[in-house]
Amino acid sequence: MRQAAIALLQANAFFADASRVLASAQVDADTVPCWSVSTPSEDATVQSARLHEARTNLVVAVSLSASATDIEALLDDTSGLIEALILGGLTEQAGPQNVQLKRTEIKTGPEDKAIIGTVMMLFEVIGYLEET
Repeated sequence: MRQAAIALLQANAFFADASRVLASAQVDADTVPCWSVSTPSEDATVQSARLHEARTNLVVAVSLSASATDIEALLDDTSGLIEALILGGLTEQAGPQNVQLKRTEIKTGPEDKAIIGTVMMLFEVIGYLEET
């Protein structure tokens, strides 16, 4: 699923022009724009003898640099793009599942003449595996 999300984002020109980094990477003026995709947790439950449910947390984070007057609007636009790509394409790429946006966080902080801002989005992906 992480690889499917990465492929969806890399196919978009905005993400293709930015660096993909590890979720734990330090972000500074030299590394932006950058983005990451991680799957920090997954819970699995047995629905029946043949059906298993997996709930995976998928986190997409993007860090950008812009002026103080532009950073929030840019982060808002970026979160809309991420939401459209993940919700619209992940089911198509990775098979039948339910994808929901659970939380969006936007943080900004000063960095010399420009401000670095980060949008982090948590999606819950619920998938089912039927054993034959």
